[in-house]
Amino acid sequence: MNLLDLANISQGTLRGESSNVESFSIDTRTIKPQEVYIALKGESFDGHLFITEAIKKGASAIVLDRQVECNIPNIIVDDSYKFMNHVAVHNRNYFKGKMVGITGTNGKTTTKQIIANLLNSQGSCHQTIGNKNNQIGVPYTLLTLGNNHDYSVIEMGTSEPGEIKKLNTLVKPDIAAITNVSIGHLDGLRDTESIAIEKGNILNFWNEDGTAILPRDSNFYEYWSNETNAKQIISFGIHDDSDFKVSGIKIDVLNNLTHFRLRFDGKEEDFSINGIGKHNPLNASLAIAVSILCGVETNSIKNNLTNTQLPERRLDVCKSLKGSILIDDSYNSNPASLRNALDSIDELKRKKLCVLGEMKELGPNSQRLHQEMYEYASERVDQILCIGKEWSGCDSSDDLLIFKDHDALYDHLVSIIDNETILLVKGSRSTRMDKIADKLKK
Repeated sequence: MNLLDLANISQGTLRGESSNVESFSIDTRTIKPQEVYIALKGESFDGHLFITEAIKKGASAIVLDRQVECNIPNIIVDDSYKFMNHVAVHNRNYFKGKMVGITGTNGKTTTKQIIANLLNSQGSCHQTIGNKNNQIGVPYTLLTLGNNHDYSVIEMGTSEPGEIKKLNTLVKPDIAAITNVSIGHLDGLRDTESIAIEKGNILNFWNEDGTAILPRDSNFYEYWSNETNAKQIISFGIHDDSDFKVSGIKIDVLNNLTHFRLRFDGKEEDFSINGIGKHNPLNASLAIAVSILCGVETNSIKNNLTNTQLPERRLDVCKSLKGSILIDDSYNSNPASLRNALDSIDELKRKKLCVLGEMKELGPNSQRLHQEMYEYASERVDQILCIGKEWSGCDSSDDLLIFKDHDALYDHLVSIIDNETILLVKGSRSTRMDKIADKLKK
């Protein structure tokens, strides 16, 4: 595609010469030479103020929605956000490959990564950039979708009612999958039923050939099955009635692998996935279901599953100070993902320390949920070390220590760990538990 095409698709005006476009940027901090910079304006920022910086860093063109002095080719549009939507819709409508959409409370990015890796073994797979899964990130990702791709895997997130429905009209998945539903983002969605209804909007297919892939263990499985217009429904999970049934999960922390057995299509196969986590076989089983639907051979799936590079800070196993082992799960946290992390280290025969920041966006039940997760953790680890006022309300025993800041917590940790210690570090993104994880890494 070239600049003139983009201007026509978005009903904009091109100033300057047209040239071919390969990629885009909405952030001058990460922009690369020859990318087209899209100047977005939000409540607390204005990308138009950084056009000069974008040009200095080698932008090939600018998309803007007001008159700004600019000495390189630029497209003037009514609204920069609508520009992305216009191009996203165009690209999706002309895409001839297979489109996969994913949503869920936990595991979206990990599952997206696994699917993309497996599908890349037999074709070119386009995918969501990082975890850009909102009303900016999804159209931004679709800007680079083209018919040079055989597949696309798009992650869709939500924090308010109606968001999945809007994103789904852009993505128009041929295969739509829900990883799970649990408590999370309750500031915008009041309870798990609201979340399930919201996530279920991904199952509204644009044609009559859609395939829904659903978690059989979920309490909402029957609801989703009855609400979708999918031609075919495939289930995954530990439940005996799952079409892709997971069993025999074994975690090998020292080799950073998780082994499991999968029953599907009348046979059973052994698989291993890179990384640890009792939930990862469920993510993998969803990904395997998608891959088999797309014609990937089982042996190819087995070989590529162990080579999948999972997203950073999701149960990353690292060497730590004094010979200890660090499990860096500091990317984010909510009750379900914390429970998964604790389950993943439950059977390890070492001294286990759980280092936690707060879980955010839990609404009025936040303190109760923190208490429940403290109780869950105290049954599985030797000591819990925390930052944040939500933990201070816990009715606890001597196994809970609360610190005023990261430095105080880190100093105490260093004084008590040894080569028999396993450290799980986790917290919502805003609590910056990654700072502690990085200081602990050798």
